[in-house]
Amino acid sequence: MAEKVVTLNGQSVTVKELTVSDVRNWVAEQEAGASVDPLRSMVFDDCSLDDLARMADIEAQALEAMTFADLDTLRTACKALNPHFFRVRAALLRVARQLEAEVESMTLTARSS
Repeated sequence: MAEKVVTLNGQSVTVKELTVSDVRNWVAEQEAGASVDPLRSMVFDDCSLDDLARMADIEAQALEAMTFADLDTLRTACKALNPHFFRVRAALLRVARQLEAEVESMTLTARSS
């Protein structure tokens, strides 16, 4: 398993490559409706602070105290070691957005009838 150490706010953080099982568990948690902190989920378009914490040896709460420059350094390292995670996440978001659009369309159609 590949690892990379990055320095964030003077602290060494180890980023790890996720296994297929790690990604599967992440997807299962999302499908089970794991609670999501809205602020943590909106920091970046392609990942949340919780996602970054999953790929590193740091808690999401600790990431909240970091600058965007430090968070971007971590995100870049995470993307380099886990491109499959970001592809799966992007695919799931596309499907979710399509479903939302279909539901909205159905709702508008039902209201106009």
